[in-house]
Amino acid sequence: MVITLVVGLVSLAAFVWWERRTPHPMMPPALFGHRNFAIGNLTTAFVYAGVALGLLVVVLYFQEVLGLSATLAGLATLPVACLSLFLARTFGALAGRYGPRLFMAVGPVIAASGFLLLLGVDEPFDFWWQAFPGLTVYGLGLAMTVAPLTTAVLGSIPASQAGIGSAVNNAIARVAGLASIALVGTIVGGTLDTNGFRRVLIVTATLFAAGGLISALGIRNAAVNASEIPPHAAANCNDRLVAASSG
Repeated sequence: MVITLVVGLVSLAAFVWWERRTPHPMMPPALFGHRNFAIGNLTTAFVYAGVALGLLVVVLYFQEVLGLSATLAGLATLPVACLSLFLARTFGALAGRYGPRLFMAVGPVIAASGFLLLLGVDEPFDFWWQAFPGLTVYGLGLAMTVAPLTTAVLGSIPASQAGIGSAVNNAIARVAGLASIALVGTIVGGTLDTNGFRRVLIVTATLFAAGGLISALGIRNAAVNASEIPPHAAANCNDRLVAASSG
């Protein structure tokens, strides 16, 4: 594992070195000269590490420890999906109108609070009292975060570079998620029990809170015309960006 980690870090450093020197880089380093693009992608790394780590372990814990079927464990996360589906458009429109900073700062903190509420999950298990409130709060925080994050990232670079910008943002989200999942065994401690589950919840909440803090300190509410961002770029980012005139 250590060898693989070292090889990965060396490869990443070599990639950055090459991209800074080649005349036609696949990932133009100049993109990170735009403040909101750089800070937004840093926020993406923390937030999507939390998304991947937290929800995976919640579903596994519901099945392996609490004894729910795979179907019921999946259905238990419906509050997250429903809130994202119905509220992402609203928060995207608000971020286009008022700027993304507030939503990117507050949303992850609300999501972190949702995972802390899940610390009360234990046996005997009562979904409605122990899990539903935390999953609902998490879903609200996630919905408040994702579309404004897309607004900040794609709205900070020229429209002609929105495609590569969305690809970079999506890649960072996926890599962060894979890295956090790779550390599940280390965080849990080898066996997924209640204590290990609670450690994961605390780590996940910390990741989200860090994302909110980074946004609060680094994101700027520069004017964003969301309608100028190509629809395919917004769709290929982590959520669809919504123009300020929508909703």
